[in-house]
Amino acid sequence: MKRTTFIPDGRFYKGNIHCHSTRSDGHLPPEKVVEAYHGKGYHFIAFTDHNLYSDFSGFNEDGFITIQGVEANPAMPEKETRAYHFIVLPGDSRRREAAPLPMYRHGDETPCEPFFSFADLQNFIDNFYNRGYMVMISHPFWSRIEYDQILPLKNLSALEIYNFCSGVIENMAESNVCYDALLRNGMRLWCAAVDDNHNEFPLSGARRDSFGGFIWVKAASLCERDICDAISQGSFYSSTGPEIYDFYLDGDTVHFSSSPAARIYVHGDIRQIFSDAAEDPGRPLTGITGKISGDERYIRVECYDFNGKKAYTNPIFL
Repeated sequence: MKRTTFIPDGRFYKGNIHCHSTRSDGHLPPEKVVEAYHGKGYHFIAFTDHNLYSDFSGFNEDGFITIQGVEANPAMPEKETRAYHFIVLPGDSRRREAAPLPMYRHGDETPCEPFFSFADLQNFIDNFYNRGYMVMISHPFWSRIEYDQILPLKNLSALEIYNFCSGVIENMAESNVCYDALLRNGMRLWCAAVDDNHNEFPLSGARRDSFGGFIWVKAASLCERDICDAISQGSFYSSTGPEIYDFYLDGDTVHFSSSPAARIYVHGDIRQIFSDAAEDPGRPLTGITGKISGDERYIRVECYDFNGKKAYTNPIFL
């Protein structure tokens, strides 16, 4: 039996789902952000300004759309060091249609009361979940949140495994250790690479925080409904550079293919499963195939190119 997170039909679309503008703490107005990402070959972005809901579908055109959303964060109580931030995007169409509460509209302020317990955080998440949204936890490494401070929470759909801005400003981009700890402890989450761009520095400069972390979504078409349906079911991969063409499990055999790679690692909950490395840049890897033991609870793949940039599949849960 073949297992994969990718939908059988459709094509891949490149997008950034964590993006700020002058509506919160970003330094470029929305129209300039759209211009920049469209010019870089992206197919979509989600505006996620802090606690201020955005719907910029008026910027949509052939080959480029915006996704409505918000970065929702409850206020931090005094002396609290953890900063819980959540990316909130429309969930899959079936759940949106069945949601008991209405979705927010452009310009609505979303809740930001302080949290004092996991119950407070769960109520915060559930407010969005019950409106038909998917809720993703942002930059846990930067937020000083350990895996066991996420584990009690329900109704989360994904975690930012890579946050480009956090890497640029504080060398805290990657949260793969936290992510695997959650998976090993039974949490089922997808993983996303994002920019979290604020554009304080020039887009062409060394300190830019745009164009460094993105997802490629395999969707039926380039519209908000299809893109969000695909993200909800894990039909995407995350990257800082390399492209992933396919990843699936056929019986007990893993199949993975990608753009030229220096190293490929197949991970799971029982330590590394298998890997490969190119001895010569002139003869790069373009994929990997191998057997699993059958005892794994999930498998996922990471690959590196020769410049150290990497890509991440979502897990196949067993």
